[in-house]
Amino acid sequence: MNTLLRVRAVAAKELWALVKQPQLLLLLLAGPVGIMVVFALSFNVSGLLPRAVVVVEEGSEGEEIFFEYENRFTGRTEFLGVLRSVEEADAMLRNDQTDAVIIIPSSPSEAVSEGRQATLEVHYDNINPIFGTAVPNRANGLVLDLNRDIVREGVIQELQAIRPAQERIAELNSRIDQVNAAAENLTDDEALQTTEDLDEALGNLESALEVIQVVESDNERLEESLEETRRARELLGEVRDTQEQGSEALQERVGTADLQESLASISAEAAAFPDDIPAQVLVSPLRLDVQNLAPFEPDAAGFYAPSVLGLLVQHIALSLASLAIVRERLSGAYEFFEVSPLGAGELLAGKFITYLGMVVAVNLAVAGVLSSALDVPLRGGVPMLAAVMALLSASAIALGFALSAVTKSTLQAIQVSMLAFIAGGFFSGFLFPLDELGQPASALSYLLPATYGIRAFQDVMIRGLWPNTGDLIGLVVILVLSLGAARFMMGRGKGNG
Repeated sequence: MNTLLRVRAVAAKELWALVKQPQLLLLLLAGPVGIMVVFALSFNVSGLLPRAVVVVEEGSEGEEIFFEYENRFTGRTEFLGVLRSVEEADAMLRNDQTDAVIIIPSSPSEAVSEGRQATLEVHYDNINPIFGTAVPNRANGLVLDLNRDIVREGVIQELQAIRPAQERIAELNSRIDQVNAAAENLTDDEALQTTEDLDEALGNLESALEVIQVVESDNERLEESLEETRRARELLGEVRDTQEQGSEALQERVGTADLQESLASISAEAAAFPDDIPAQVLVSPLRLDVQNLAPFEPDAAGFYAPSVLGLLVQHIALSLASLAIVRERLSGAYEFFEVSPLGAGELLAGKFITYLGMVVAVNLAVAGVLSSALDVPLRGGVPMLAAVMALLSASAIALGFALSAVTKSTLQAIQVSMLAFIAGGFFSGFLFPLDELGQPASALSYLLPATYGIRAFQDVMIRGLWPNTGDLIGLVVILVLSLGAARFMMGRGKGNG
């Protein structure tokens, strides 16, 4: 019974202690919920379009294709414009002014006529093996759409060319039918008998005219009639010879020349169709060549190692620093500092040097283990990594000092550092690329040292480059403002004391 009473008394005491700290309860309850709400409002991967520039030669066939199918390029990207130089576009890519460079071939029809696909090149620069596939995926979709549109346009043009040929073929068939019908009529028995009767009649007429010519030898009209009768009999003789040879000979004499001319024209049109081009080239005249200009493409472990290291540096430095002032205040030592010659700036400087050395040493050891045990890349070298790590640690320690100056208890300090750790996981680019975060998460990310530190570590460890100047400036700004705020609040407290 006494044990239960004592336990209940301790529970009541702790509950009362928590209730007397409304700021701590607010952090415990509202902090994680607020982070998730901000993340849900800001994360929108479905509507994200990569920025892209198009490189094409001025006045070329490729430029005509671009203008004809421009909506395909602008619909799949955040289109930035057209350039003439690949080098200039790649420079924009390296300076993070664009996400993709699309290079259109100058003479795609020339490649197709040679029986090979024209190459559409796409350059991008991304080291993320998980979320870095947006450009290749959209490039594949772009080439599929272009091939489909080009083939459909080609089919329409061929159909327009085939229709006149069909009309000519129909006319030709009609003429062939007429020739066949005439040949059949001229070679049947009735026509043969008619020709024979006509020949006999012309023969009788010729004989009669010859008799009359004997009597009237000086009659010129009679002589002309006799000549015309003989010429008519000669022509009739040719007709009879043809009739005797049959309808095929007659068909040849009547229409072979025209038929040959028409067929030669149609053959010439058919010869214009490229019959030596592979079917794959005809249905897909463009092929895609995607090139990642990143100097090194790490695996998942290699890519996330710098992010883990950046978040770890922030958490260790911020946790140690956030307890620094509140611990001195709760132990009573801070009251001695306030009445001693020790200034607030000197107190911060002493703690700053100790924490900075410890955080950098510990995390350099962690980086060494990651590099040796997991084969994590360290392309920029240890000195460059140590310099960036020192700046990130200094910024996180300074931010921790500022938070420690306003917290009232160690529980609050620990809770604040944990919330900063969770926020770093969601908003610093650790889990998701910052490009896929909208507002208000994007604005919140600029307040976290890990945001700049992760990008700086990726530049040093994966790309082997000195970090972006903007990231270094961001860390320096956090360092200066946080140290200034901590120094101001500590000095004000001493003055009030």
